[in-house]
Amino acid sequence: MKARIKDQAAAGVWLYLPQADDAATEVVQTAAARCDAVFGSFGPESAGMRVADILSGNAQSVATDGVIPAKPVLLMNGFNRAGLDRFLAALREEFQTAGLPGIALKAIVTPTNRSWDFCRLAEELQREHDLMQRGR
Repeated sequence: MKARIKDQAAAGVWLYLPQADDAATEVVQTAAARCDAVFGSFGPESAGMRVADILSGNAQSVATDGVIPAKPVLLMNGFNRAGLDRFLAALREEFQTAGLPGIALKAIVTPTNRSWDFCRLAEELQREHDLMQRGR
């Protein structure tokens, strides 16, 4: 029996920043590189795009009716469980080393949220984060 190798896209992380932040960008980029993950970044001009389009590298200016996120958001895609754990540990370590606060709003890209526009996903992440904080 022949072994079959399934084509699988490399794991990747995409960092949304409401304004330029070279230090945070470097931290996330370094953590991604440590885990052999693709790194991408985008800003408010692309916040109206569908998540799938952002992941494909087609981030471009798109008007939106949604609320432009005011906080950084990290999208993670294509990681297996061990790879995700490794990336999150590297990210935590890099932020601590740099003396910077971490990124509170993180999302695993799923078949469902791939079709959402980024503003909708960010709003949902913020809502979930707020609920978690109230529960503490």
